[in-house]
Amino acid sequence: MKLQILSHAGMSLTSSSGSQVVCDPWLIGSTYWRSWFNYPPVEEDLIASLKPDAIYLTHVHWDHFAGPSLRLFDPDIPIIIPKEPAGRMARDLRKDMKLNNIVELSHGESFMVGDIKLTSYQFFVFVDSAVVLECDDQVVFNANDAKFMGGPLKQILNNHPRMDFVLRSHSSANSRICYEVTDDPLVEVDDRDQYIKNFAEFVQATGATHAIPFASNHCHLHKEVLDYNNYAVSQQEVADYFVKHNITDPELHVMISGDYYDTEEGFVIPENDWFTRRDEHIVEYLEREKDRLEKTYALEARAKVNMKRTQKYFDKIFKAMPWFIRRLYREDPVLFVLNSDDKQYLIEADFYNKTVKEIDSYTDESHPFQIIVATALFNHCMAVDLFSHLAISKRVRYRMPKRLWKRARVLAYFFNFYEYEMLPLRVLKPGRFIGQWALRWREVLLYARIGLDALFGKSFDYRRYLEMPKPENTPKAEAKA
Repeated sequence: MKLQILSHAGMSLTSSSGSQVVCDPWLIGSTYWRSWFNYPPVEEDLIASLKPDAIYLTHVHWDHFAGPSLRLFDPDIPIIIPKEPAGRMARDLRKDMKLNNIVELSHGESFMVGDIKLTSYQFFVFVDSAVVLECDDQVVFNANDAKFMGGPLKQILNNHPRMDFVLRSHSSANSRICYEVTDDPLVEVDDRDQYIKNFAEFVQATGATHAIPFASNHCHLHKEVLDYNNYAVSQQEVADYFVKHNITDPELHVMISGDYYDTEEGFVIPENDWFTRRDEHIVEYLEREKDRLEKTYALEARAKVNMKRTQKYFDKIFKAMPWFIRRLYREDPVLFVLNSDDKQYLIEADFYNKTVKEIDSYTDESHPFQIIVATALFNHCMAVDLFSHLAISKRVRYRMPKRLWKRARVLAYFFNFYEYEMLPLRVLKPGRFIGQWALRWREVLLYARIGLDALFGKSFDYRRYLEMPKPENTPKAEAKA
């Protein structure tokens, strides 16, 4: 068996007989409107070496669901995806990427790729998934971005009681650092150390032999987001945390694109300075991508707003938004502040009165809830129904007073429900929706437990929903903690 890291969240598994599964192959170019780049870049020879018999995609986010990279492969290769309760992934693959050999796996369902057994597990309302790969008497748990815990994690561990390798993300891609609360600047400060701690707790709870920090290996190069490189948690920081807290089980391995484990050779991880000289490498990377970025800047500078298209888009949004959400904004319409080089467009979306219009000026008093973004991104989000990807890109700023902060988060959740095709309710297929959630009943119970804990004043603590190893099986320093 050979387990190889390909990219930010991409990996391949090859059996001794030559069967190969590739997961989440974002391999070329950038994503999220030139915001994210693989770090380090993926070598062309590595890409050319891939001969997958199947490709597994964990979820619809573009750093996992990358059209240009998927087009590198034979279009007849099976694309295996989780069977979402709604089904956007399959539709995007067929309609936008023209890929028709789609295999949807229900929660807990398995599929054979040659002599590799692949089992898909879903998690979270806006479906994320993990995949367990069994090959040559080795078990690989690729949790990727999914934050399994409670009953859902126990189900996986009961079905696969021996885990040899576990891979999971260790840095944030969420929107918190994109929020500016005008009268309370510290309300959304991100806790970088919490992600490392949660990674460590998760991999310990799996009982795996080896752990690989994964799905967080990117950098930001667009001029709007360069500063966000300071928020990223590197694999080396995870390794330092394991040393500091004397965590030796599981054994941690810092692996970048091209590194691999082979049953004959063991771990093959050449020395590198991608983390010790990260700032210098990003400067060099920026210079290498300069021409591509300059073309993007020039294209974005020319973007204009088409109000007819904007009206058509928001008419759909207004119809999809339930009345009890619309009424939250009856006093505060949302202002999209759209920037191009030659003009700033001000688009007022009044969700309560179901109107959208361009205005001439604004103040924080007249329009306290502002979404500040490039005009080109606003246009593309409307075209592909994916405003929920804006926050991941970090190329957006949500600006409001503290009294509107929760309503801003409600709006973000609404866009997720709409774009994952769970609103309006009439678009759902009841049999598929109920059937898939019935398979995930443990997750429903987990949410009920989290809700009850919140009701009784307990703040969310990831560790509370993990079954950690017993003290006698953990290092002494961790037992004391």
